[in-house]
Amino acid sequence: MASSQDQVKTDPMPVYFLSHGGPNLLDNKDYPPDQPIAKGLAKIGDEIKNLSPRGMVVVSGHWEATHDSLQVNGKSPLPQPLIYDFYGFPSSFYKEEFPHKVDPKLTHEVVKLFAERDIKIDTVDRGLDHGVWVVLKRAGLANADFPIIQLSLFRNDSMEKHLELGRALAPLREQGIVIVGSGMAVHNLRDLFGPDGSASGGVRPYVRPFDKEIEQAMTDVPSNQRWQTVAALARSDYLHKAHPTLEHLLPLHVAVGAAGPNANAKKMLEAYELSVSWSCYCLL
Repeated sequence: MASSQDQVKTDPMPVYFLSHGGPNLLDNKDYPPDQPIAKGLAKIGDEIKNLSPRGMVVVSGHWEATHDSLQVNGKSPLPQPLIYDFYGFPSSFYKEEFPHKVDPKLTHEVVKLFAERDIKIDTVDRGLDHGVWVVLKRAGLANADFPIIQLSLFRNDSMEKHLELGRALAPLREQGIVIVGSGMAVHNLRDLFGPDGSASGGVRPYVRPFDKEIEQAMTDVPSNQRWQTVAALARSDYLHKAHPTLEHLLPLHVAVGAAGPNANAKKMLEAYELSVSWSCYCLL
């Protein structure tokens, strides 16, 4: 694999924002293959496979480095053990596997992009967390022909800073790399698993309104204004109910930053469960 400067430029690869759920996303009883969530993710996976990308770089809401620095995996050429960063699920979920490739050369390309911007980034050996491997497995991307590298978020809530993180990754799109932000469009686990986390009452009243605000910010504005509209989600009246903590929303901002000012946005999946939204987007 050549260096990032030596790579032949191609038509830009798409950027995706995926809502990733928990490990039971892999349970066909909970998420039947012919129902919208599993079916929608499988369609996205087929779309990615048909692109024949050179690689994939993923950020997930389950890996934050420090306030001002990043980490990226792929230090060695061997995939590291998966991270089962979830609790209280049946034992079978802790035995799931996700065979995949890594490539230290792609990792080096990522490191170089941030070094050029004077952003500290460390290369580590770390397995994929469930925010990556669960949703990609449901999408049919186990044993993919291309390497999958995971990059951390910053450990801060700045939407602007994560938009900039995405913008730093943007050159990879013209070098055959698909960029994925993996989070949840709405993610309130307190209402999902807490005292009020029962099916009674149905979808919580903040879920659809905030999801609609995301959709409007993504699809209802000129592409060169999308940066500003997703940053303005910080002022939403629904934000802190939809996201008591922001790490599952910020991958959306990374995706928007990576897509740049000329990409069109398409909503690929819309589904709701109690206090979460499964909305997914493609930007190209």
